Amino acid sequence: MSKIFTRTFRVRWSELDASGTVAPASYLRYLVETAYDWGDALGLGAKNDRLLGLFWLIRETEIRFLRPLRHNDVFDFTIWMVNWQRVRGTRCFELTLKDSGEIIAQGSQHIVAMDAQTGRPTSPPEDILNNFRLDEPCIFPFERFPKVSAPEKPVISQRQVEWGDLDALEHVNNAIYVTYAEEAAAQDLATRGWTPVKLAESNLTVATRRVHIQYLSPAVWGETLTISTHPLSVSDTGGTRYVGMTRADGSPVCECIIDWELVERKK
Repeated sequence: MSKIFTRTFRVRWSELDASGTVAPASYLRYLVETAYDWGDALGLGAKNDRLLGLFWLIRETEIRFLRPLRHNDVFDFTIWMVNWQRVRGTRCFELTLKDSGEIIAQGSQHIVAMDAQTGRPTSPPEDILNNFRLDEPCIFPFERFPKVSAPEKPVISQRQVEWGDLDALEHVNNAIYVTYAEEAAAQDLATRGWTPVKLAESNLTVATRRVHIQYLSPAVWGETLTISTHPLSVSDTGGTRYVGMTRADGSPVCECIIDWELVERKK
């Protein structure tokens, strides 16, 4: 079995957003599905994790979008380990069109192994980790999440965690945070006069070019999150935005940076 794992997907209609392309959060769902199949193939699947008393936490994900995915596109999602040191590691991934090999997106993800009984970081068995280690892995450029200063006038919204937002650990699904962030971004643009209706009338849409998200502590059902967003930079055709999420007591849940661009809508 190859240590580099590939799974093939076809874009379903239900995965498209209002722009007619796959929403950024869906790429993270593809990532989770591929990672679980990869683990199953090499000895760290869900069943193995239960036997070993492990679960996994995602600490940081960065993904760059190079080409939009549309309905019925067939693509390969390839994933591999870059490194693992004691309790934490990094994996990289790439999406390519099945027929042409054109690159759709690339990214990196930092993960931590956790002891299911103690809830503390732990080291997976070395013999299983060796199933994933590569001698010379391909590594994509990755910078750790930057420290962002608090702005004077952020746009603030609140969102209550719903049952449908949760994963099997009863934490908010990692992909859902991206949905929260994009909703906050849309609200901010609307306050500046660029509502979804105005964008559509101008034959424009907002294309996400990069998402960098840092998970700080998992939110659970019923919690009310305060979501703060503000632009870090803005040009005539796009910009970079920060989104932060906290609980009612002010404790941080996650932070997200989104690079975006205004593009013409496809007919």
